[in-house]
Amino acid sequence: MSEGSGNSRAARHDLFGINLKQDELAVRMGGGLPRGSTMLIEGAEGSGRSALCQRLLYGLLENGHSATFVSTELTLRDFIDQMYSLDYKIDRSLINGKLSYFPVYPLLGRSRSRGDFLEKLMASPQLYNNDVLFIDSLTTLTKDSLTEANCIRLMGFFKKQMKLEKTIIMTADESCKAADPLRQAVDIYLSIKMKASGQEMVRTVHTLRYQRAKRRVDDMMRIRIEPGIGLVIEITEVSG
Repeated sequence: MSEGSGNSRAARHDLFGINLKQDELAVRMGGGLPRGSTMLIEGAEGSGRSALCQRLLYGLLENGHSATFVSTELTLRDFIDQMYSLDYKIDRSLINGKLSYFPVYPLLGRSRSRGDFLEKLMASPQLYNNDVLFIDSLTTLTKDSLTEANCIRLMGFFKKQMKLEKTIIMTADESCKAADPLRQAVDIYLSIKMKASGQEMVRTVHTLRYQRAKRRVDDMMRIRIEPGIGLVIEITEVSG
């Protein structure tokens, strides 16, 4: 589809752009992220959940959107180093306020109880000031309080944010059964699978649900993470 067509402009009005010249992720994911939606990215430890979030984040910033990133794994310094190792330069976005970063690693490092983090997610308006909120990872952040009932409460709260055209992206451990209500309720549900092949680990992103897509969305993408390059989508035969 031509970038100059009227249909393309209409579609982009409903999407947060994530396009980068170096990969085809935006094309594979329907042209962008629907405004006012929720996304769950799940996988095992080391599957690449965070790396996919970091690619989405950089794409959003490069397309003029704003984002907030909550991380349970990295301090701000570590996050900047990680992004730069993938050639995702974010210093300008941090300086101009397009990117807000909230590390909870120091708290978890001191084994502080996480029982109140779920309430803090719903009682911290500054987290929802930007266009998109990333929570990486929800199951780590709310380990002590993540129950099916609380997941239902959280989705109810997120739906209020969605009415304001905010998009919320969460990662979760695939083994967390309490997150089942999220899996059933989110608009976009991606699952990352790993499989050993020779001396390498093959990672595939499976699209289990993608509501309100403006264009074709691939059912499966094979990805790898390259230092100095970032996320790479390998050429495979896929069905959409």
